[in-house]
Amino acid sequence: MDKISLGLFFLACLSALLIICAIQIYSGAMALFGALLGIACTTAFIFIPSSQTMAAMKVLPAIVNNQRIQGISESTVKLTEQFLKENLETLKSKEKSGDKK
Repeated sequence: MDKISLGLFFLACLSALLIICAIQIYSGAMALFGALLGIACTTAFIFIPSSQTMAAMKVLPAIVNNQRIQGISESTVKLTEQFLKENLETLKSKEKSGDKK
């Protein structure tokens, strides 16, 4: 995706050069073509996602919708809650007794 964006940026620069050349030789049609090409390339350059964004768009939904991952996350949340409850009770009892780490 990054190479496509780089190519579009290069085409937009070339279209700017084409517009300058068209103005030099008084060719309205060539200048219009260069302007439209530049606008199209710039718009596509802006809206094409980067490689990292495209990877996230493809990979994250597969991970989130995976039933095994969802089962793991539920059990992990339960274990974490249990661990925190046990440790908080231990810390509270130590604070009441005045014993600090």
